[in-house]
Amino acid sequence: MLILILLSPFLVAIAWVMYIDSSNINMIEEFYKKNSCTNIYNYHSRYKGLCKDDIAIVNNQFSIDFKENVYIKYDDIKGTQLQDKDILIESTKVKEKLYFKEKVDSEKFYEDLKKRLD
Repeated sequence: MLILILLSPFLVAIAWVMYIDSSNINMIEEFYKKNSCTNIYNYHSRYKGLCKDDIAIVNNQFSIDFKENVYIKYDDIKGTQLQDKDILIESTKVKEKLYFKEKVDSEKFYEDLKKRLD
């Protein structure tokens, strides 16, 4: 009984973090759905999706501020390169490296990106 009382604050903290993460995922999914984004991938709490006019990159943190996301407009992209499981994107404003867990996912994302750039 004493162990349960001592561990209860940790269990409450874990439950709270899981609740916050769950609500963040719902907000991110709504954001991508509202912006008609496709090919949405999550790796290391960083979501990336191909939207109508740009690539939207959302960092899943405790509080999500969609103004701080990275948006790379297709018109601004000067070059792209597929390196193993990563995609390098060079635009007029930023150089961004998109990480993927599986090579298949990066290849699919890269091919769809190339179609939008053509």
